[in-house]
Amino acid sequence: LVFRDLMIFVSQLQKTLLDIYAVLEYIEILYPLLTNILSTPVHANPNWMGCFTNNTQICEVLYFIRVPVWLVCREEFIPPTT
Repeated sequence: LVFRDLMIFVSQLQKTLLDIYAVLEYIEILYPLLTNILSTPVHANPNWMGCFTNNTQICEVLYFIRVPVWLVCREEFIPPTT
C-alpha cells in the first residue's frame, strides 16, 4: 500500500510540474509571438505536441507562431481524386 501511494504521489507531482512547464513555455515563447505575429512562416518546434483544428484562422495563427498544427477539413471540401 505504501509503494502504491508513493507511485500516485510521484505521478501527480510529475503532472503538476509538466503543467507548470507548459505555462512557462507559453508565457516565454508563445505569448510574445501571439502579440506580434511574424509575416513569414518559420519551422515548427518539434518538441511541442501541436493541435488539430477545423478553423482556418486559428490554423494560420498557430502556423505562424511555430506550433505544429493540422487543419481538419470536412469531407465535402476535399476534391475527388481521379
